[in-house]
Amino acid sequence: MKIGVQMYTIRDYLKTPKEIESSVKRIKEMGFDLVQISGLGPVDTDILAKLFKDNGIEACGTHSPWESAADPKELDKLIDEHKKLGCSQIGIGMKPDIYPDTYDGYTAFIKKLNEICEQVRAGGLGFGYHNHELEFMKFNGVCAIDRMIKECPKMEFTLDVFWVQAGGANPCDYMDKLKNRIRILHLKDFRVAGRQRQFAEIGQGNLDWKAIFSRCKKYKIPYAVIEQDDDFLTDPFESLALSRKYLVENGYMKG
Repeated sequence: MKIGVQMYTIRDYLKTPKEIESSVKRIKEMGFDLVQISGLGPVDTDILAKLFKDNGIEACGTHSPWESAADPKELDKLIDEHKKLGCSQIGIGMKPDIYPDTYDGYTAFIKKLNEICEQVRAGGLGFGYHNHELEFMKFNGVCAIDRMIKECPKMEFTLDVFWVQAGGANPCDYMDKLKNRIRILHLKDFRVAGRQRQFAEIGQGNLDWKAIFSRCKKYKIPYAVIEQDDDFLTDPFESLALSRKYLVENGYMKG
């Protein structure tokens, strides 16, 4: 399994093409050669593809705008852009608010996800959905995420272990449910400070990384990316370094 960086972690340093170039070089110097694309400011796809190639960076997936994925013509453009980047998965980061948090809302959302999935797969790429905690709400006695797993059988999942935990479930249980449908795993730890939950550097929280990584090996998950939305101990790059240090020292990532 290759481990890299979810670029959303350093989104405040990705607002211009110059900042993107500087940040890509910086994460390469830190020892990463894999990214998932998200949180970037405007940048030409050809320029981004060259930047990755010149720095030996692989892009394993994206979080693409819902508006682009939901429009068939724009989705064709997204497919072409991903191929230029050598990126194997188009991803959606969250259910848009146009679909309400109700049973019927998820019924309509699932129908649209299947339409997008069919078009993306026909274009030769994978389509993945990234969970938050909201998918663990129950409607008619069933968690929304369980409906998505069952009713979107060809859709991949970018499983985020923090948000599974935040939703009141065990990340390992959902790794067992999804098995080889996880192309990208999001690594972020779950820390409690006072009575507040916090995002945390890997190894600084309470998640069972030994159990999580045993399943990564069992199900041959190809990619994992470190993501930390907020609550950095100092700054995002230092938090990435701390997470990488833990992963290397515990044998989960090559030094």
